[in-house]
Amino acid sequence: MSAPTPRLLAIALLAVAAGVAASPAHAQQSDSEERFTLRLSAFNPEAQLRFTGDGVATNGTETEDFFAAETFDVGSEWRPRGAIGFRLSERQALVGNYYDYSRDNDWGFEGDWLNPGGLLRGIGVDVPDELPDGPVELPEVDLSGRVKFSLTSLNYEYAVVSTETFEWGLGLGVTYAELEARANGSWTATAEIDAGEAEYQWKKSGWSPGLHTRLSWRPAERWSVGLEGQYLDTEWGNFLDERGHFERAGLVVEYMVNERVGVHVGYDWFRLKLKDDYTARFEGASELDIDPVDVNGELSGQLKVHGPMAGVTFRF
Repeated sequence: MSAPTPRLLAIALLAVAAGVAASPAHAQQSDSEERFTLRLSAFNPEAQLRFTGDGVATNGTETEDFFAAETFDVGSEWRPRGAIGFRLSERQALVGNYYDYSRDNDWGFEGDWLNPGGLLRGIGVDVPDELPDGPVELPEVDLSGRVKFSLTSLNYEYAVVSTETFEWGLGLGVTYAELEARANGSWTATAEIDAGEAEYQWKKSGWSPGLHTRLSWRPAERWSVGLEGQYLDTEWGNFLDERGHFERAGLVVEYMVNERVGVHVGYDWFRLKLKDDYTARFEGASELDIDPVDVNGELSGQLKVHGPMAGVTFRF
């Protein structure tokens, strides 16, 4: 585990010690009898995937820099979301969250005709006679894919500021994350190729320590407004080998119908950013007098999810 983790654990112990030391100044039992809070929500997120790549390509005598980026909007669908809170004392609490995103997408290509030899010769490339100078049939292609991302977190929180109407808490905790991508593809037969299919699946999961903060405001009786934030770095735990971080912000407005049951609406936003270095070598084509090309660069990906939510609250 990397160097930041021991510092985080040390801060966590200091926060716990501070909370225990501060407790004699206040009653250990909160003025309110409500110690447990459960929020069950329906979350309707939109997601966006963005990939970027940059690097340097060289054949030993010439060098070229390049950059490419592509963004995909993968739609939205309703997802379950949950949050719990357990008050240990007037200033101390345990806060947990669960949220995820899952989306299936399909894409199809109806086939076409392409004349590779004619295209290359048309721009002045000297190609071998074996390359056909006529149309080549491209097959019909059907692709389907699934992206899934879920996080479960539990945080210890200490209220640095606590009044009758306002509270600001800071905390540390652990987060368990799962990230999965799956794709299936099939293509029809042509005169040059046979029909076939292929499948790709990638999945990662792991634990990581994280940072947590929360603001709570009670503007009137039965009403409350909450703002919550989380952050973790992939190098702090064993979640991913790639460099990156996760960040989240959430807003909740709540109205208690009675002492035990309420309703809430809000908006949630989270983002996972990853990047990694790569190297590759493309062998040249001697018949076209093309030398091998070495490529070095960095690839990055970003999954951004955001959307409204609504649900019910239970307090005990």
